[in-house]
Amino acid sequence: MKYLFSILVCVACLGIATTFAQSFDDLRSAGNGIDIEGNGRVLPLSQEKSDTLGRMMANVLEPPPEILDRRVPRRTISLKKLDAKIKEIVEQYEILPDVIRYMGGLTSIEYIIVVPEENDLFLVGPAEGWRTDASGNVVGNQTGQSILVLEDFLTALRLWNQPVAPRTVICSIEPTPETMTRLARLQQQFASINADNADAYAAALEEVYGENPITITGVSATSRFARILVAADFKMKRIALGLEPSQVRDIPSYVSLVSASRPNISPRFWLIPEYAAIAHDSPKLTWRLGDLRIRALSHEDYLSPQRNRSTDRAALTWCRSMEENYNALAKAQPVFGELRNNMRLALVAALIRQENLLQRANCTLTILLDETRLSLVDYPEPKSVAFRSVRSQSGFSTIVACGGVEINPLGTVRDNVRLDNRIDAERARLIQTTGDEWWGQ
Repeated sequence: MKYLFSILVCVACLGIATTFAQSFDDLRSAGNGIDIEGNGRVLPLSQEKSDTLGRMMANVLEPPPEILDRRVPRRTISLKKLDAKIKEIVEQYEILPDVIRYMGGLTSIEYIIVVPEENDLFLVGPAEGWRTDASGNVVGNQTGQSILVLEDFLTALRLWNQPVAPRTVICSIEPTPETMTRLARLQQQFASINADNADAYAAALEEVYGENPITITGVSATSRFARILVAADFKMKRIALGLEPSQVRDIPSYVSLVSASRPNISPRFWLIPEYAAIAHDSPKLTWRLGDLRIRALSHEDYLSPQRNRSTDRAALTWCRSMEENYNALAKAQPVFGELRNNMRLALVAALIRQENLLQRANCTLTILLDETRLSLVDYPEPKSVAFRSVRSQSGFSTIVACGGVEINPLGTVRDNVRLDNRIDAERARLIQTTGDEWWGQ
């Protein structure tokens, strides 16, 4: 059963048959805008591989059933019935269909509803049909938003249902302390940079930095969930350095905003979720998740996000452009939409755990939480990023971008939950039986 599910994910996620993967250098290492070499080095995905993945995915992606191929403000997923359906499919040694892999077309989750009378837990959110884009990403066929992926949901659900759940999930791409020590020595050697020594400084800097390690904490580094973190972090840095366009007019590169000439500029950028308050009804059976805003922070503001501390005005300007235009970025580059989806799934999983919602519903998930019966694919582990730098407009400053992505849903669940009596009246309208299906309109 494990083997069958692994094949499912390879085919459904990347559109690659196993024979194709073997013949074409294991393209399972490619996707989401990145490529991972055998030694774990992360590289940008070549246009050739991107086009190949797009064609393959277009050929294998199952179209949504007609009844689900429309945009609706709310669609209901029954976890009890989804669990039973997947159990039936796995026991028959069949491959899960795409309608399950893409969670019925959900683009977000707005409500979690405990239904004790049915021993069930409902997830409710907007949904639509799905399609692939030219690079093989699965997006909504009307809005272009990224679709929720069952694999990521299971990773989050299992992660925050462990006896000891992680407080945070973090991906960072930063130089080691040893590298920073060598960098400080180099700075002493090159007290000032000018036309005579700029090239020598850049060459020495490349030797000092070498490979920047990727650090992933709180989640398996071989999970798809982690891959999304790494891909978004990697692409954020490349956008900042101007190594690839954001594809959004109002998100320039950080490099284009830097005017001062300094020997070395090492901005550190972080992406974190800012969850709005979670509201619930009187008996705590209906939970409404607030809006999710993605914050882009310079390192100083990441350490103290309540107020701007950064003295790098270019960094503040660039972060503001990322935040204000994130919706456009998520459509232009779907990995950023998938990152936002996974930040939402992390909140859902943490809330289910913190409030014991499965237990309150008396909802027993026989296979969704069982890694031995429904295992997830181990993707190639991302281990490092090759050093890349660019010159500032002055021509003498060398810029290297560091930072990462952090998700901390437990803080929101613990500190930002409130009663909203209006939800009591909403409950009857929100609960819609799914009949014999695991989903309902």
